[in-house]
Amino acid sequence: MAVAGLEEFQKLDEEKNRLEAEIKSIVEYLSEPGMPGVKEPLIDEQGFPRADLDIYAIRKARNRFACAQTDHVEVMKKIEQALVALHAGSRVSVPRAGPAGQQEQDDDTSGDATMRIQVQMPPPPFALIDEVTDGSPAQDAGLQIGDQVCRFGDIDREENGDLNSCFAAVAKLVPQSVGSPIEVVVLRGQPPAKVALQLIPRQWAGRGLLGCHLAPKAE
Repeated sequence: MAVAGLEEFQKLDEEKNRLEAEIKSIVEYLSEPGMPGVKEPLIDEQGFPRADLDIYAIRKARNRFACAQTDHVEVMKKIEQALVALHAGSRVSVPRAGPAGQQEQDDDTSGDATMRIQVQMPPPPFALIDEVTDGSPAQDAGLQIGDQVCRFGDIDREENGDLNSCFAAVAKLVPQSVGSPIEVVVLRGQPPAKVALQLIPRQWAGRGLLGCHLAPKAE
């Protein structure tokens, strides 16, 4: 069961990486010079389709972008569940002395069936998501209230130091990244599971470019 769970996790991780690469490619295409981006209107001031755009290709790309975003959120949920299952199902094999001085495994593990899982923990969190607005870029990315933000793009405590430096770097990065995906690594749930999301800052119906609130995470 443990080996099957690990294989399932690896398949999900591959699917996550594929979707993230596709999302990035679509955003880059829609953000080329003269293109309308992910959300800009495709009609002119008189209400007619813009003659300078390939409307069909752009609508097709936007539709695929929305589908890939939805698929990414679902895959991340499955990865979270798979991580919890792996943590619950993994056991540490402790050698103990047997007859004739041989080293034996505990009764619930055996030889090749023993799996050792090493999970690389992210840097300590510097922010807590305490608000996510419906219909916002943050919600589209899959961010949830209670997520602990460990890395925002290349920003984390290990690289930037104290909380003030982290938040200042985030405030600078977000407007520079409109229309481009930012990888946000969070810890979620109990036990905490590492989840990586693709957040794309953009103009939307609400305030700001994200639609969520980051509160400083106490030491």
